[in-house]
Amino acid sequence: MPTKSLRKISFVGLGNIFNAGLGFLFLTAVARTLDLETFGKYALLSTLLLTISKIVDFGANSVYVARSIKEQNDKLSDTLFTLKVIQFLVSVPVSIISLKILNIYDSATALIFILGILAYTMNYLFYAYFQKAEKYASMVFLNTIPQLVKGIFATLFFTAAVTPDLNLAFGVFSLSIFAGVFLFFFLPEENKRLKLDIAGVSTLFRESSPAGISQIVYESWGTLNNAIAKFTKGFGDVGILSLANKISNLFSLVSLSVFAVLLPKNAARKLTGTKYDYRETVLIAGGIIALAIVAITGSELFITTIFGDKFSGSVRLLDILILAAAVSAIHTFIENLFFVESKTGYIIAATVVKLSTYGITALILVPYLSLYGIAWSNLVAAVAGLITAVYFISRFRDSPRPEALPENHIPSEI
Repeated sequence: MPTKSLRKISFVGLGNIFNAGLGFLFLTAVARTLDLETFGKYALLSTLLLTISKIVDFGANSVYVARSIKEQNDKLSDTLFTLKVIQFLVSVPVSIISLKILNIYDSATALIFILGILAYTMNYLFYAYFQKAEKYASMVFLNTIPQLVKGIFATLFFTAAVTPDLNLAFGVFSLSIFAGVFLFFFLPEENKRLKLDIAGVSTLFRESSPAGISQIVYESWGTLNNAIAKFTKGFGDVGILSLANKISNLFSLVSLSVFAVLLPKNAARKLTGTKYDYRETVLIAGGIIALAIVAITGSELFITTIFGDKFSGSVRLLDILILAAAVSAIHTFIENLFFVESKTGYIIAATVVKLSTYGITALILVPYLSLYGIAWSNLVAAVAGLITAVYFISRFRDSPRPEALPENHIPSEI
């Protein structure tokens, strides 16, 4: 792997791990201080918020980054901002309806939820601008600052200086995202003038829709798992499964780090007619599997030591979900090639295969294996999704590259 790419991936990865550590500290504090049923409700709310927040992204960030680099089109920034505003307005009624369907609606929770969606709208917009400019330090700090807020509250919860209830815990989770607003001043100059421009919005939405649907499915995976657990068992089982899900999903940070660096890099390769480095992808995938094996080895000691006996039911689930998350992480980061090649339709095809596999497997296993049926369904679906994505990549990996553009068309690294 080229040294420059490795250095960038390592920086973003370490930043994401640090952020995850603070988020994990907050999760631990909430899990230890709330009773199991209340924690189950918190877990359902937090995963639902993350799922619906993806309506605000809906794949547009990655399409924006790839297109703006390939086309050298600065006007796309205004198009992206306009699309984000529209998508936020759509997400508000969806949020309220979802809370009512899951029977966790009240006025305070709904207000926190909607403000959380607004906070994520800002976060996703800034993230896209920083990623396109390859301002990786600002991109990482965008999430570090909110996590520092969570770290402070975690300390208050641990020391009993503050006793959390459901809305306080969920409020910190949601509203801490606003803390990154001051990074507005570090945006590239052309992105600081937030201007509405409806021209091109429909095109951007149409191009990003396949990836957006896939993104929502991926982000809703935890919500789907928790909803099945709630309706088949109860909030107690939601808490156990959710904890195992959140720990295993640390692998999504690896995927996010790799994707964030390789997307603009491969878009620049497309611009200049350079072939992709598939060996680089294979090496990264191998590293993720190795990391999964290490994580599985220490999972039992980790769960019982950090979270205590009330979450002992998560231990065996965690091993299965770690492997599923590792496979999904590989699937997710190789999707950057679909954005670069403007073949986002392949993404939704792979998602349909993955979701269908999950549904069929869960229908067969959950009645007999309960939570373990959900876990095994995750693993089988992850493998099916990865195989499908690799198959589609093999269809265009040997296609001829376009003629290289002049050197001054290569986007500068910041």
